[in-house]
Amino acid sequence: MIASLNFLSIIIAISFVSFIIGFFIYELVKKRREALLVLKKKSGLRRNYQNYQDLILDLIQERQRLQNQLIQLIKTNLQVFDHLSLAIAYWDYHRDVFQYNFTFARFTGLKNYEGREVSIHEFPVFGSLLTKMTEDSQTVEIGTMQINIRRIAGDAHCFFILTDLEAQEVEEKEKKYLTHAIWHEMKTPLTVLKGYAQLLLEEIQEPELMKICQKIDFQVERLEKTTAQLRHLARPNETNNPIKIQDFMDMIQQVLRSWQTEIEDRQVRVQTNFEEVEEHRERELGFSQGDLYIVASNLISNAIRFNRPDGFLSIFLRIQHNSMVFEVADNGPGIPEEMKDLIFKPLGYSSYNGGKSQGMGLYLVKESVRRGGGRIAVQSESDSGTTIRIFIPFR
Repeated sequence: MIASLNFLSIIIAISFVSFIIGFFIYELVKKRREALLVLKKKSGLRRNYQNYQDLILDLIQERQRLQNQLIQLIKTNLQVFDHLSLAIAYWDYHRDVFQYNFTFARFTGLKNYEGREVSIHEFPVFGSLLTKMTEDSQTVEIGTMQINIRRIAGDAHCFFILTDLEAQEVEEKEKKYLTHAIWHEMKTPLTVLKGYAQLLLEEIQEPELMKICQKIDFQVERLEKTTAQLRHLARPNETNNPIKIQDFMDMIQQVLRSWQTEIEDRQVRVQTNFEEVEEHRERELGFSQGDLYIVASNLISNAIRFNRPDGFLSIFLRIQHNSMVFEVADNGPGIPEEMKDLIFKPLGYSSYNGGKSQGMGLYLVKESVRRGGGRIAVQSESDSGTTIRIFIPFR
């Protein structure tokens, strides 16, 4: 009897232990399946996995596929930069893979390498320079060339951008010469036209002819202002003659005075608010005098010419962090949604009657802001006016 009870106890104990073991095995299998399901969802894979080995193999293949896509994307981007004539290269630290576009290859004299994935150490001269860079921007001399190398570095890779400073300087000089030549050729005939218009205004008594002469005189003044902007573009940046906030405030008042006739004719109400910058009037701005004039004259004149009759113009200066904000707001018709992408392109921004103006003003503003390292923000809706803010960094 006792032997039977002992045997029964052993059977019960074995069964209990087997149940416990089975329960734990079931929980482990369940958790493994849940883990596999989570990994499957996170990795974007579609198979139903029964073990980790198959999942790992598929993950390795997926990683390789994504890596190939990245390499192809980099190649495509490098080709896009070719169209912009930018010499750019990409370096993957871990794999020691160096990719670059045709412009980079031509720039460095390594045409035979173009289109290949090579080690950066295969590049004579440049390979050593790029790997030893300690700063994000560095200027070096190679032969007769003076080259600026900019590095945009990440954790596992970086981009290199090469610029021939001498070629860039020659191009800038040619642009300035052409601009100055255009300004010089326009200045003389405009002076003659201005003189004749003034003479006619003094001699003519008939109201209708007087009105026509006034319009001619006004259009000549507009052309004179445009040529004045060309003169500013032809000048090099006056980095040695810093412009202070007080100088810019005076410049704004000068622009307003030059448009006083149009302001009165259109009955535009003008309000200026410089109170927030009064105590900072001696701070120096990062824009040149010419670029500041282009920004002020174009934004103010647009707000006057493209405003509605009896409209409102507000000019506001304030300090924000390390910049001064130049804000020009009007209650004109605003910029139609379909034209917002065009306003800073040559020959494309909206006018009061909804047509397309054939002007260059806002394009010149954009280029001036770019040169000075500033920023532009535009807020506008149809029939609700336009507000343009220029963020001008301090020097």
